[in-house]
Amino acid sequence: MEKTVGTIGVFDHNMQEWDVFYGRLTQYIKLNQISDDVTSALLLTHLSDESYRLVRNLVHPSKLEEKTYEELVEVLSKHFTPKRSTFADRAKFFETTKSVAESCQDWAARLRGLAVNCEFGVELEVILRDRFVLGFNMGPERDRLFESDCKTLTFAKALEVAQQAACARQARAQVVKEEPVFYTGARAGRRGGGAEPMRKDDDAGGSRCSVCGMKNHDSSKCRFKNYKCQSCGQKGHLKKVCGGNKAKIHNIEAEPQEFQECESCKECKMFNLRFPK
Repeated sequence: MEKTVGTIGVFDHNMQEWDVFYGRLTQYIKLNQISDDVTSALLLTHLSDESYRLVRNLVHPSKLEEKTYEELVEVLSKHFTPKRSTFADRAKFFETTKSVAESCQDWAARLRGLAVNCEFGVELEVILRDRFVLGFNMGPERDRLFESDCKTLTFAKALEVAQQAACARQARAQVVKEEPVFYTGARAGRRGGGAEPMRKDDDAGGSRCSVCGMKNHDSSKCRFKNYKCQSCGQKGHLKKVCGGNKAKIHNIEAEPQEFQECESCKECKMFNLRFPK
């Protein structure tokens, strides 16, 4: 027995569409050059038990084995092709819109599928273009399409414009926004003591200031270098970094030493800032 090319599987009318199976069966017969005298047997052997029982009932009282391939296809096609309402199909076509998770090319393909039974005739491409454009929700794709000239815009061109706008939107969404890091220090002093957003790279590397415990400046430039410590009374550092106390900046632990809470310390209250996670 010669080796066949491809497979078509078993047709179950409860789970599959007859038109799809019949199309695949036709290509399978053509590809493998199967002779006409065995095509009916090929069809029957690729039916599930329920589908086989159904076609047997449809040809009764004739015997199933006596029917030709063309007769079997005609019986099944007539049974599985229901009467359609063109207006109902058109209503479904005009009411559909693009879903949020649906890509532009999938949206275009779905529209073509819905238009199969609408009988639009020579106006098909124009109607497809209009429904494609109007089916978009508010966004850059819809804006770009609305800017196009209706007289020259084709369905294929509309799909191309929408894909370009979608790619541009996705590229902008992938840009990582830098989170602002608030700090109090030299910049805050220049702005009247307020907090100013600082980029992450401003705080990269370097040791902490020995006066206030911050990392955004050198201790020689610290605005608190002339302050007197409320813990030891010495000049040149704040209470939060005095002696063995652990520096605690922005409620973030900096050193593995124990930190002593000081409710009356004005400097601690000044630096006790909270940030969203």
